[in-house]
Amino acid sequence: MDEMMAEAVLPVRRVVEELDGEIIKFTGDGYLTAFRSATGALHAAAQIVNLFISGRRLPIGEWVEGCRVAIHTCDTTRFENDLLGEGVVVPARMEKQVPTNEVYVTSTTVEAAKSAEFTFDLIGDLSFGGIPRPVRVHRLLAERYRGIERGTFLTVTDLIGLNALAAQVSLTALNERLHSWVSMHHEALGATRGRLRSVAGDNILSTHDGADDAVDFLVMLDRLARDRVGTPVPEQAAATDPAAAAAAAAAGVTVVPGPDERRQAPFAFSAVITYGDLFVPDFGLAGPAVSTACRTLQALTPGTKIAAAEVLRQLAAPREEFGSALAPLPDGLPDSYHLFGTPDGGEAAFSGA
Repeated sequence: MDEMMAEAVLPVRRVVEELDGEIIKFTGDGYLTAFRSATGALHAAAQIVNLFISGRRLPIGEWVEGCRVAIHTCDTTRFENDLLGEGVVVPARMEKQVPTNEVYVTSTTVEAAKSAEFTFDLIGDLSFGGIPRPVRVHRLLAERYRGIERGTFLTVTDLIGLNALAAQVSLTALNERLHSWVSMHHEALGATRGRLRSVAGDNILSTHDGADDAVDFLVMLDRLARDRVGTPVPEQAAATDPAAAAAAAAAGVTVVPGPDERRQAPFAFSAVITYGDLFVPDFGLAGPAVSTACRTLQALTPGTKIAAAEVLRQLAAPREEFGSALAPLPDGLPDSYHLFGTPDGGEAAFSGA
């Protein structure tokens, strides 16, 4: 239960702290927080709700249905590590009437907020137990935050040799191989509380909420790729045709001689772990973090796996899998990446592409 609750409320803590809010106390299944401005509280509420809408899986494998947020602007009295006063009772009572994944605010918050940054719908005057008079309540229209995921750890992988292999095997065999590759991602993501977000040819995009989970995912995926052999396909063409043999070698395929033998291709891949904000349209992923990761991946020597320095900085403890910082990247790309393990394609980390 401790692990489940910690995972469920992680985005609440992160967003509140990033927007200079203060977590006053945990109330069992929610947080009482305080901000020095109504604007900060509204931005935090919109981002928190959006994070839950985008989908969160708990360690037990279930999705969190969502959350409710109530905001009130008022005077309070600080007593030790708590806040007291009638004003604190208002959002506590109001929260019970908020629909899932919505933000309700009082008129005092609407009046204090920057009108150019927020839009509200009037709900009406609501009565709450313990409050002597009705409270005028509005709903925050947070659609402008829909599709934005902040502070996400993104991993992009590139399966080596898929295009070369496509010229030598049937579409069925190629499809089975790609399915096996995607299945490895699902297995590693399931063990590290991650999400598979997009499959674009031989590139797969996955996300995690924590640096440690993202690194554990790469470690597990690397182990699975080394332990597992690809879908068997007929090797006769590669054994008799020099061009086919060259393509097989480029794809990392081991050709086993013999008319009845079969060849199998290992799953060699490149990978980049980065950190940043994502734009999530109706399908796929976009945004600076995605474009930077993909451009960096294209510049790597095939088989190289790296993580951004910011990812390593946010680890709970240093990881021995990562070496020192790499040489400067090509122009226009960040230069703060660290090497994971030994690149399959050699010691040079960048191809100069």
